[in-house]
Amino acid sequence: MAVLLLLPFVYLIGLAGLSLFQAPQVLGHLAQTTLPGLVAQTLYLCFGVVVLTSTMGVLPAWWVSAHEFPGRKWLEWLLLLPMAMPSYVIAYAYTDALQYSGWLATSLRGVLGADFRLPEIRSTSGAILVLSFVLYPYVYIMARTAFLGRSPSMLDAARSLGHSATSAFLRVGLPVARPAWVAGLALVLMETLAEYGALAYFGVQTFTTAIFNTWLNMGDRESAALLAVMLLLVMLMLITFESKARGRAQYYTQSGRGSTVDRKRLKGQQAAWVFFLSAMPVFLGFIFPLCILLTLVVDVDTAINWAGSFEWAYHSALLGGMAAAVALVLAVFLAYVKRQAQVWWVTAVYRLISLGYGVPGAILAIAILLPLARVDQFTYTLGMGIPALTGSVLALVYAYNVRFTSAALQSVDSGLQQITRHIDESARVLGRTPRQVLWQVHLPVLKGSLATGMLLVMVDVIKELPATLVLRPFDFDTLAVKSYQFASDERLTEAAVPALMIVLVALVPILLLIRQGARQARSRV
Repeated sequence: MAVLLLLPFVYLIGLAGLSLFQAPQVLGHLAQTTLPGLVAQTLYLCFGVVVLTSTMGVLPAWWVSAHEFPGRKWLEWLLLLPMAMPSYVIAYAYTDALQYSGWLATSLRGVLGADFRLPEIRSTSGAILVLSFVLYPYVYIMARTAFLGRSPSMLDAARSLGHSATSAFLRVGLPVARPAWVAGLALVLMETLAEYGALAYFGVQTFTTAIFNTWLNMGDRESAALLAVMLLLVMLMLITFESKARGRAQYYTQSGRGSTVDRKRLKGQQAAWVFFLSAMPVFLGFIFPLCILLTLVVDVDTAINWAGSFEWAYHSALLGGMAAAVALVLAVFLAYVKRQAQVWWVTAVYRLISLGYGVPGAILAIAILLPLARVDQFTYTLGMGIPALTGSVLALVYAYNVRFTSAALQSVDSGLQQITRHIDESARVLGRTPRQVLWQVHLPVLKGSLATGMLLVMVDVIKELPATLVLRPFDFDTLAVKSYQFASDERLTEAAVPALMIVLVALVPILLLIRQGARQARSRV
């Protein structure tokens, strides 16, 4: 299993090693020209996204899980909606409104004077804002699950010892949620490092855009492979740091069936401010760009191809469901083996598999396409009659799982971290085998984490663009592919139709997760 998931990385490393052997001066040239700027720009982008996603994810998660105020039940699920908005789509929407010729910038100049200028949206700061609006739900959903799983007596004990509400949050609530919070941030950083669509549209030069330009525009596969391997090393260091930080402090939740979440009731001005601050990420990350897209759809002056749109939506949902099912099985197996084995090489394989999330989609697609082409040539030469793997749905699902299994893996592993090993020991004393412990004890407890992991994979697959462009079968278009093709041709009004369909299709797994969360909340009452 690990060999199959790591095969693209082996190819990339082999290609990079071959380029260093044949032309060792390539690395020195990169270090003198492009690397310093790429590293600085990438670090600045990641730092800004981490700060904003932590703020927009953790604070609303705490407010909706530990407080009661008007609109809380609505915000609890509304905060998930930006997950359905692809970064490249929201980049197009904000550019349409905020660029100098945009309708919002023009309206503000009419009110505030002709000299009024909005900050340039197509910049690194604009990219940080756009990516944060889209990625903060990764932190929110992890932190909220941890906050809802806490024992109510923990905060009661802190308050009885004289701590204020803020102090109890910082000293008790936040540390309890730290494993899930850090796991969410790791997903955010991996997604940021692998982002291409919005960054290329804004003209921001990072490792990912440099890899694309070097490989696809300049035709220099060797230099692109070197940059890709450097990105892989960064991802490995990130995953190692996240694992050690979470391993040094095991935080377990103790609430279960029969315990209730004791929320502090807010009133008046305090409730209004909490509602306003919690609603801002939803407005900026979903409602505002959605209104822009709806306006663009209304302005479409050509007939909308509804039959084609529903066919693209079906393809997107089919691929998302297949990839999520496979990823969930892999995640449960790998996370449970890591928990039981307690040996260094299993942990090493676990970290290596997680690298896929940080690999740009097009690079991963090419790394998968070439080995599969070799397999097709081999089977054709032997006359085995096996259908071609290249340009097939199987190749797409394989690519999705190489890249997105990490999302499900982080969620399942975070849930397992919150289950104390004393439960395993008690079940083993009662005569249960490790397999029975997994099926009868862990999986029922991990329902929330499993639903979260499946949601993350489905939404990521539905929004995925580069790998789908390269690996999809002929005449097998998805919503992301058609939206990108229309936008590339500057047909933004036509791109808004499949973009809205992406939002609608991606909302289905989000609503299923909300239903699962509500069912778990009722079971705790």
